[in-house]
Amino acid sequence: MKINKGAVTVQSFHYDIESPSADVKTDLNIQIEHPDLKGEDGQPINEDEGKIFQVVVPFEIHVQDAPFKVSGLIGQVVQPVGYHDEIEDLDAKQVQQLSRPVVEYIETLTYQITSVTLNHGVSLNFTNKPEIKPNDAMNDLKKHEDK
Repeated sequence: MKINKGAVTVQSFHYDIESPSADVKTDLNIQIEHPDLKGEDGQPINEDEGKIFQVVVPFEIHVQDAPFKVSGLIGQVVQPVGYHDEIEDLDAKQVQQLSRPVVEYIETLTYQITSVTLNHGVSLNFTNKPEIKPNDAMNDLKKHEDK
């Protein structure tokens, strides 16, 4: 699927010292919304090329035995070319394609920050992690598919 992508935006990113014995946490909550975007003229943005979505990923991560945790909110506006259906109609592969750049940004920021704070980068890899969870609309779709 071809995707037109806006810039990845970091709403917040927190690096905090954490006890290495604290509970492991890998919470990524992928949310896909259809924002009511308007152009400079105040009119809705043209979606002839495809529906425009906003991918938002709130996260909180504490890697096992790591002396830190990271949390925040990162997002991106995307437009899957030729896609005119609803959010609920996206399948799991499409959700992963739309959200992967944001998840990669979390991985990259964490590596860069830990390179400075710990003198070695900590790599996160969420490629096939079941902890990456879609929002409620996606959960409802899955329930519908299971019937």
